[in-house]
Amino acid sequence: MKVVLAIDGGGSRTRCLAIDPNGRVLGHAESGPSNHLLINVDIVRRSLSEAIGDALSSSGLNNDAVACVSAGLAGVDFDGADAPQMESLLNDLGFDNLAINGDMVIAHAGALQSRPGVVALAGTGSVTLGIGSDGRRVKIGGWGPIYGDEGSAYRIGQMALRAAARAYDGRGTATGLTDALLSALGLTNFRETVTRVYVQRMEPREIAALARVAYDVAEAGDEVARCLFTTAADELAHSVEAAAQQLRMDADDLFVSYQGSVLESCRLLHERFVEQLKRSLPRATVVVPEFEPVIGAYLLGCNALGWPFDEGVRDQLKRTLKGQRCLSRNT
Repeated sequence: MKVVLAIDGGGSRTRCLAIDPNGRVLGHAESGPSNHLLINVDIVRRSLSEAIGDALSSSGLNNDAVACVSAGLAGVDFDGADAPQMESLLNDLGFDNLAINGDMVIAHAGALQSRPGVVALAGTGSVTLGIGSDGRRVKIGGWGPIYGDEGSAYRIGQMALRAAARAYDGRGTATGLTDALLSALGLTNFRETVTRVYVQRMEPREIAALARVAYDVAEAGDEVARCLFTTAADELAHSVEAAAQQLRMDADDLFVSYQGSVLESCRLLHERFVEQLKRSLPRATVVVPEFEPVIGAYLLGCNALGWPFDEGVRDQLKRTLKGQRCLSRNT
């Protein structure tokens, strides 16, 4: 029995699936964050080690069964920059046959099954990757939380805090965000957020978690909160437009897809995103992602090994993943 260990390592969590050549998911696990650009490498090592160990354990396999570790990591760029450091770390964990890519590369592979097109990835952070018919790649965004991540959960959480601060000061419109954020943070006065954010040093993933709070307020009809999501949608649509223009795909029939909790779970944002693209790229077709990013990692692992990814494998994956989702809901 041989498997690909497919890994999706991000700023909030690390997922690992053990998948055989026929598309059967034999083991799965989840651990902590693994973006080595934002967190200590020892934490990254622990997250990867735990995810891999638990995925193999749940499948009844050991390291000898691993044909390839195929990982998409948030700290690796679209062209492989920073991959050597993570390759060395995985070597130390006992694995030599590696396919290391950026998280946006596995997101693109999963969403479009490696077809040409543009994929917007918006989770804790954000980035957009376009791949032309000639294989040329263009990355838009991905600059991280200090001067990038437009449209991400982190940026939405940050904007929610700013909007609440303006309302508290009387500089902005009153909004339900203020009370909702205080409740989520376990605080009673908005001034206490200074200690929570700066002194206790909220991590990007903690700020990103506030996007869910803001979305609930937006869904309740709060206009200030709704504006956060229309702004985020417009930023993501602009990134897709920029990728299409640089690849000279803006005048062609173009496939656009998306990945990440922000674009998949926030209805208001998703609808605005599609609406904006219909105006700016009228020949674009926005498609639901075929697979999640971790399956994109599996697909790239199959490519590296020469394993076929045909309709039979594709259908088996869909059946297995659907069964696992049903089991998860029932338990």
